[in-house]
Amino acid sequence: MPLITSDQATESALKKDGIIPDLLDSFQPKTMLVISYGDGLEVALGNTLPVKDTQNPPQISFQVENPDDKYTLILTDPDAPSRANPKNREFRHWTVTNISGASDFQPADVSQGNVLTEYMGPAPPAGSGPHRYIFLLFKQTSSSDASALTTPLTDRPKFNTKEFTSQAGLELVGANYYFAENP
Repeated sequence: MPLITSDQATESALKKDGIIPDLLDSFQPKTMLVISYGDGLEVALGNTLPVKDTQNPPQISFQVENPDDKYTLILTDPDAPSRANPKNREFRHWTVTNISGASDFQPADVSQGNVLTEYMGPAPPAGSGPHRYIFLLFKQTSSSDASALTTPLTDRPKFNTKEFTSQAGLELVGANYYFAENP
């Protein structure tokens, strides 16, 4: 049986649930993005979490190559108002820039970053089916646009992660996601 690495598992899951190509191009994950809402409630590449238990910002952990690097975190829902009719794709739930990485999967201090979009927990419309809530971690590079990483973002619907990250000069290094729905 061949060995499956965590980066292969991440890419496979993202493809299986249509995140690649709906939202992302194929990429090579460089870190595992560990997300916990507390009390053992972990985001695990497409598991389902109760809406009521995801209303507060989660704890984010990831391993870094260089502790001096800075990161940007985006939480987005490409299924607004539903996956069958995503006319508000993407709905941005959270954006934090200039996050310092922590070593050995210690929680990153997201509160010390620049919050461009305050955290908003999932609120999928009743009966709209399962929504994909996708956490994306980007490394800020030497070509990153400082003004794009400090200017608050106001409109939440119809956000374009690819466009924003391209303009800001960000490199995708990790992803994780879960499903949530209101029956």
